[in-house]
Amino acid sequence: MASLRPQGRHGNGRAPGRIRLGALLFVLVVGVGVYLAISLVPPYWTYLSMQDPVRDAAVTAATARDGEASARADLLRKARDIGLSLQDENIEILHEGQELVIRVSWVEPVEFPRYRYDIHFRVEQRVSTR
Repeated sequence: MASLRPQGRHGNGRAPGRIRLGALLFVLVVGVGVYLAISLVPPYWTYLSMQDPVRDAAVTAATARDGEASARADLLRKARDIGLSLQDENIEILHEGQELVIRVSWVEPVEFPRYRYDIHFRVEQRVSTR
């Protein structure tokens, strides 16, 4: 008995091995998402990793006798430990009224094909000096 199905085709009417456009677009979008995650997660992880050292430095600067110099040195060391190259000018220690303010800012370049994007980060911590 002869089959009603055309020869060389599956029941869905497509040739074997043929990929649908939707599946191809899905794979492309997932690939771009993974590429962006690999490019953007490390700078933001560094940013999050600097939150606690800046808070600790603010407390040190507000309470210790040579606090500002010690806080600056600790921040530079901890930044170097996590792979961030900060310079002395990236760290601001200010007195605003009854508060001590520490601001750490830096720029992290992210390379994309034919494009470079600079992400500007700033971590600020305020503590009362009363």
